[in-house]
Amino acid sequence: MEYFSLYTILAGGSVVFSLIGLYFVIKIWLRWKVMDADVIKARIFLNKKFIERNWLYVFLAGASLTSHQLIKFLTSENYITSTWLTQFSYFVEFLALVFLVMLAYEWYMVLRIKK
Repeated sequence: MEYFSLYTILAGGSVVFSLIGLYFVIKIWLRWKVMDADVIKARIFLNKKFIERNWLYVFLAGASLTSHQLIKFLTSENYITSTWLTQFSYFVEFLALVFLVMLAYEWYMVLRIKK
């Protein structure tokens, strides 16, 4: 049995998380269209924990992408040639996607119909 490389595993995971994120975004969009704007505002802005988590996920996704791009730039300019750092860069890029999916999930949970 052949072993998968870290890049292959992260690429496959990225596809899975992208599809999950797409599902949440479509559900959010469909729900958003039929909800009253005042209800949306109340659910979002009266929930301090939701706002803090939103900020955290956006920050972590941005920091992850910034780290990935910095490592990619330094590697392309031959400032660093470390293999593990390149693999770490792929992992950090994957984390950015995970944080964005978590953000979409938070929105999905806030906008879902309460039963």
